[in-house]
Amino acid sequence: MGTRSVRSFFLGLAILAVGVIGLMIFIALKPDPPREESVVLAPIVRTQTVTEMTGSLVVRGSGTVSPAREVNLAAEVPGRIVSVSPQYVNGGTFAEGEVILIVDPSDYENAVAVVEAEVTERQLNVMLAEEESAIAADEWQRLLMRDGETTDAPESSLGSLVLREPQKKLAEAVLKGAEARLSDARSRLSRTAVRAPFTGKIRSKLAEVGQYVAPGTVVASFFGTDQVEITTSLPTGDAALISDLFTSDSAKRIPARVQTSYGGRTYRWDGYVHRTEGALDPATRMYRIVVRVDQPYKSTGERPPLLVGMYASVEIEGISLESYFRIPREAIRDESGVWTVVDGRLRMRRVHIVQEVDDFVVVDEGLMEGDRIVVSMLSVVSDGMKVRTAQSSVSASSTDDS
Repeated sequence: MGTRSVRSFFLGLAILAVGVIGLMIFIALKPDPPREESVVLAPIVRTQTVTEMTGSLVVRGSGTVSPAREVNLAAEVPGRIVSVSPQYVNGGTFAEGEVILIVDPSDYENAVAVVEAEVTERQLNVMLAEEESAIAADEWQRLLMRDGETTDAPESSLGSLVLREPQKKLAEAVLKGAEARLSDARSRLSRTAVRAPFTGKIRSKLAEVGQYVAPGTVVASFFGTDQVEITTSLPTGDAALISDLFTSDSAKRIPARVQTSYGGRTYRWDGYVHRTEGALDPATRMYRIVVRVDQPYKSTGERPPLLVGMYASVEIEGISLESYFRIPREAIRDESGVWTVVDGRLRMRRVHIVQEVDDFVVVDEGLMEGDRIVVSMLSVVSDGMKVRTAQSSVSASSTDDS
């Protein structure tokens, strides 16, 4: 290595050393950046302001519309069906007593004619017996007058035979027997016509013209249209909110409202609690409440009939409370607790839940008018913790009862 190369190497090394030393001096003399103190912000919670309410609670349920009365119509006499009503179709409507179909009545008409003739004959026999008895009594009086006596016929068996009273009684008895057979024959004739037992509709027809039917053969399933029932199952807590549910006073009806949807619209009918079934539902252990609606097939304006088989919701008038609050279900903590915000801090309140309805609960103890309840979830929470609030846009006193 030459002298020139050695000098170049040491010169570069010196320049590098000076640069490193200068960088170290610059870093050492650089001032420290200003330090900012960290600020811990209180968590934000959503709250709602509760409003005190008063009045009757509403107990809700649902069920399927069923007829209050339904029977299987059967033939009472044997024979062939000879005619049916034009309304004898599924859904056909009949008034009470209207003829649905007729079984061949010819044999029964003949039987009536035969017995009518017999009754006429027996009536004649009674008239003859009465005449003969009157003649016998007249002859008895004439016999007594010839002997100078004026006494009535003896009351003995012999006197009865003299006046032909047994013959008269026999003729009357035979007439009664004939009249009874005539009544039976006419009754059998009337049974050839199957009639509607009450105003209603045919659910399904099960016979046709020309078909032979025996006594007891079911010809139609028939239900009444004057009343329908909706049976809904309620838990014990909801059933307890209905006043006088188990009283036997039929004059005091518990109001109810039935509603169902049709064509995208909701229609309502006024009803009442008719009864509770005599046993709990064995599967759910709930009370089965029967709500009735009168004249459900009577249309008013655009409202359709409340048809059997429809699914309907039921609202039953419950007990009346002087003060209660309706709050979102999400506000309930640990089954019966509610977090409230007081002066920017969380405070736990224990409430008494009266009713749970969909996404809301009804409480009657533990809150006051104007309290702000927390409706948002917090991962960490403690009593007295500072929070910031954001009022919810949904009022805790809102209701969907309208």
